[in-house]
Amino acid sequence: MDNIVLALSVGVAVISIIALVRVNQLRKGDLKTLRDIKEAKSALSKKVFYHGDSDIPNYRQFMQKLLKVERKFTRYHISLIKLGKQPVFDDVEEHLDSLSELFNTISKSCEPFALALYDSEYILMAYVTQGSGANAQEAAEKQLEILAKLPDQVSISNTQVPIDYAISSLSLTGYSAIYGMDKVQRRLAYSMEHALESDNGVFFHNEQLYKAEMYKKHVLRKLTSSISFNPDDFYLVFQPIYIPHDLDRPKRYEALIRWKNNRNLGPKTFIPMLKSQPGLQEGMTEIVLNQVFSLLKVQLETKKHLTPIHINITKQELNTEHLFSHLKQLLKGAPSIASFIIFEVEQNEALADSEYIKSNMRKIINLGCKFSIDNFANDKKSYQLLSNGYYKTIKVDKSYIGEIRDRRATSESLEQIMSTALRAKLTVVVEGVENQYQLEYVKSFENAMLQGYYISAPLSVHDYLSLEGKRSLSVNALQ
Repeated sequence: MDNIVLALSVGVAVISIIALVRVNQLRKGDLKTLRDIKEAKSALSKKVFYHGDSDIPNYRQFMQKLLKVERKFTRYHISLIKLGKQPVFDDVEEHLDSLSELFNTISKSCEPFALALYDSEYILMAYVTQGSGANAQEAAEKQLEILAKLPDQVSISNTQVPIDYAISSLSLTGYSAIYGMDKVQRRLAYSMEHALESDNGVFFHNEQLYKAEMYKKHVLRKLTSSISFNPDDFYLVFQPIYIPHDLDRPKRYEALIRWKNNRNLGPKTFIPMLKSQPGLQEGMTEIVLNQVFSLLKVQLETKKHLTPIHINITKQELNTEHLFSHLKQLLKGAPSIASFIIFEVEQNEALADSEYIKSNMRKIINLGCKFSIDNFANDKKSYQLLSNGYYKTIKVDKSYIGEIRDRRATSESLEQIMSTALRAKLTVVVEGVENQYQLEYVKSFENAMLQGYYISAPLSVHDYLSLEGKRSLSVNALQ
């Protein structure tokens, strides 16, 4: 696909020679020209273009002829067709006869307005019909019609070889927002990725999906830049965690990351993007850990009381030694801070099955840190995690108390979790407390802690330090 995008983008400036005109064989002169271009422009190696009416069309000529049709009354259907989901031809020069025969067969059976074959993997096909708008249903039907007409075998070295296809297509009019050579190129290349992933090998362009994906890539580039080069673009807020019977003094906090960006994107937008990028996730965790460590160290040096802070990590981060190595280096100057860091890792089967993950967890525990299971579930696999002794806390989300809306309401699932955790001497943090009834219900469990907007919204660093400073004063007064 990279070769296609590169060829399409520079093809408008470099002439690629057609072979196969009114006969079924490629001209030697055209092939020589092709070789000269290949040597001069290695990025365009093995790019041959065909067209039914012209002696030497290239991609620019292909698109120009397409776009010369009266724009006002024209609807275009353009398809990028991959010759085999798995490569069938390894190059052009070694399979000229086979490609020529295949091209002729497709040209006759499909009868497109314009047809171009470039490199050994892809062809372009275009239809032009009269009409003022692009009907998506008709275009999708045309896509399936093309697929049905494509030959299911190709002759290679006098042997019939099965061939399948992937097709990405789009329709547009001369007044469409995506009208234009570059825009069409990018969308066909993008849609081909989806066609290759689909069950039937076809994908009709979805502009809304395309824009969403492009936006996501744009955000990901900005996010990558911030993590790699501008860590100060991120700051922390702290969600207090309380004992139900003492809502004046937080017993713990959860560190939550925020990103300073001109679109004001919140964590629900950018955090999921990190999960598909392990390197970025590690970088983000380093930023959070560094800021938490710095805050705790300042409090330690000024003899302030320290309160444990939860930091979210992924199981992927426990599948390497990167987190342990960074943490070990960080704690050299103040090893006692480790006991105030609690890593929250989402419940996952790998936490129980992977010996390597468990080994890394033991190393981190030996430094003095603790672990908590996030999004704990009321099922057998979750309970199996409690037997290894690695966890001191488990967290359940607001779904376990979401139905608590009056004094009589209860949650059987939460009660089962609380009972099991009590026997294992574990604390359960209940997230998402949003009303008085939920608060009173959680108070009935002796091993419960809670957090939620009903009690407190996340605190800025300033408010966090102010609250912790007042707490230290009260502790010192009692002493």
